Amino acid sequence: MHSRITGLCLIFVLLMGASALAMDFKTKPKLAFYPLVAKSEEAISFTEAVSTQLFNNIERTDSFEIVERKKVESVLLQDAATIASMSQETLNSVATKAGFDVFIVGTVSRGVDGIAHIDLQMTGSSSRSAYYAESFRIPEFELQKRLQEIAEVVVAKVKGFTAAPTQSKIGCPGNLAATGTPRSVRLKWAPTPSSQVVGYAVLRSTSPTGTFVQIATTTKPGYTDANLKLNEIFYYKVKAISKSGIECELSDPVVGKTALAPLPPIFMDIKAELTGARLNWYSRPYSGSDRNLFTAGYQIYRKAADETDFRSITRVSAGAASYVDNDMRNGVTYSYALTSVNPDNVESEFSSVLEAKTAQAAANVQARGGARKVQLSWTPSDLPGIDGYLIYRAAGTAENFKKVGQASGKSASSYQDNGLEDNSTYWYRIAASVGGEESPKSDPVSATTRQRPPAPAAPAASNNEPRRVVLTWKGTGAPEDEVKGYRLYRAAQKDGEFAKVAEVTADKNSYNDGLAGKGGFKLFTSDSKPLGDGTTYWYRFTCFNEAGSESLPSETVSATTRPLLPAPKQLKASSGLASKVTLNWESAPEFIEYEVYRGAVGQNEVTRLKTVKETFYEDREVEHGTSYIYAVKGIDENEIPSLITTSVTGSTKPKPKAPWGLNVKDQGGAKLIQWEPSPEKDVVRYIVYRKNFMGIFQKLQPVYGTSFVLEVGKGTHELRVSAEDSDGLESDKSDVLSVEFN
Repeated sequence: MHSRITGLCLIFVLLMGASALAMDFKTKPKLAFYPLVAKSEEAISFTEAVSTQLFNNIERTDSFEIVERKKVESVLLQDAATIASMSQETLNSVATKAGFDVFIVGTVSRGVDGIAHIDLQMTGSSSRSAYYAESFRIPEFELQKRLQEIAEVVVAKVKGFTAAPTQSKIGCPGNLAATGTPRSVRLKWAPTPSSQVVGYAVLRSTSPTGTFVQIATTTKPGYTDANLKLNEIFYYKVKAISKSGIECELSDPVVGKTALAPLPPIFMDIKAELTGARLNWYSRPYSGSDRNLFTAGYQIYRKAADETDFRSITRVSAGAASYVDNDMRNGVTYSYALTSVNPDNVESEFSSVLEAKTAQAAANVQARGGARKVQLSWTPSDLPGIDGYLIYRAAGTAENFKKVGQASGKSASSYQDNGLEDNSTYWYRIAASVGGEESPKSDPVSATTRQRPPAPAAPAASNNEPRRVVLTWKGTGAPEDEVKGYRLYRAAQKDGEFAKVAEVTADKNSYNDGLAGKGGFKLFTSDSKPLGDGTTYWYRFTCFNEAGSESLPSETVSATTRPLLPAPKQLKASSGLASKVTLNWESAPEFIEYEVYRGAVGQNEVTRLKTVKETFYEDREVEHGTSYIYAVKGIDENEIPSLITTSVTGSTKPKPKAPWGLNVKDQGGAKLIQWEPSPEKDVVRYIVYRKNFMGIFQKLQPVYGTSFVLEVGKGTHELRVSAEDSDGLESDKSDVLSVEFN
């Protein structure tokens, strides 16, 4: 009797709530009107007046229950909402949370043409889902008149929001079925597929055509009529009830009766396994002949911790004494109960209720993100048979997990997942491997990999360096293990292609791009070729971590190398010196040595002769009477040559001309040899040559005049004469003179 009264009270509450909901459509809607906001300085002066007049016009229609402004402001403060930029979703959220039926906000601005711009937004609460927005453009002199028209538009729109909804019939529950036990009848039906249904009413009668009395209400598609007597027979109907109080027709009746049934089994225990839970029980022996008490099988019921009713998950044969439930959510506690079923499908009462939870394959699973990697750790399971752990990963969301790795061994407790993307979130689950099978997976955990390293700060490049650029930067301030090194990129043009020129370790913050230099100036030796003179280069720096993730490039900096130094000054070359050309020039402190170049007159090409440290040079590798062009470069401490000087010409002294007009005269028993003097004024002597028996002209003697007496015996003698000047230059030999002795 008590349960029937309770049921009647519940259905009365459901009906009264639905009726109140329907009546609510006929009351004045609650209107929250927030003062309009000025969007420009020009509109501040008249926004308050516009807001007040519009509000008064709306209020005078007596169509709304006006909500106090303080309540509106309180809700806005909680939601940190900004009136000038409210979205439809925000408006609706504020209206629903505060219990406004209609919420109106808006802004006012003023155009340069004297036109007032009024933008209004209205939204209904969640029970009157509606939204309306409109912009009004009104000349300022018509504001008073037009604000009344706007108020009428608002009222019309809001009435559309709050019109009573059209109620329609709702479907009835189907597939009503009843099963009996010795002291109860269990009812189940298919739920009505409608969001308007708030519950069901259960009615009962002692005959299919008798008066059906409501005995209970429920929000679930099932009900157990308990505390009955054995062999009682009842007929049942159900109906659905909507939010607005509308009821469907009663279902067709079903008969339910209590009947004898076997005793429930003795539920012994539940053992958690990696692959589920094993239920163990004993049957209660029966030796009689009443088929109602004979056990034909067992029905297994289960409900999760977040469920309120038991549901049948399987039926097993009478000879079974255990069952493994492999369809369990990981980490969820389940309650189990058993019934015995006789050949007529009459069930016993529930056995005792026991609880079970799937065994954790790995407990305390943790994930920590690093540089393109995630480090996983867990507490291994102490259950027998585990030979390793399988790692599953899902990118971005906790769905579509795929196997990405395996940690071998029962005691394995960590795994590092490498090769991931920067600044990405990954989800992981771990399953135990048991003889080729898998346990249920652990609950998902997530970790986010590090962002790519930050770019180096304060990049700088030195100007006016000789064929080099000294680059400096500041460290990133990232964790010590974040940066493994720095990469330096160079381009010949600001918008050109940047090519990597160097890679240095993380403990460095400078680099010498180009010539290493002398004099102790040496930061890091560059493998690249020396840079050009007076040339501008552009640089960018990045850093990278051990995983190969590279930062974005730093800002671009540029530097211009030193132009070539000016050529040495005052280069002079001698002329007329015997067998040499002497060069000299001014010294310069920037040069530590000089390169001397020589070329032939009439050609624009010179070749390097010598490198000297002095500011003079004596060229002795010359021909007599020949002119040469000379030029000089200075060499600085970095072994960089300067510009080359303008060429100068130097020449050597020519040899005297060979004597000519040789003749011979008899002079007693001797021969007088004579010749014409050489035209050079510095000829100091002549040298007489005689041909020996080997055919070689051999020096006979010097002569300080233009004649010579040959006193020898018989035979023919061949003579030649050369001239020698004061510098020791000897002319070519004269023609051969033959002298005969009888």
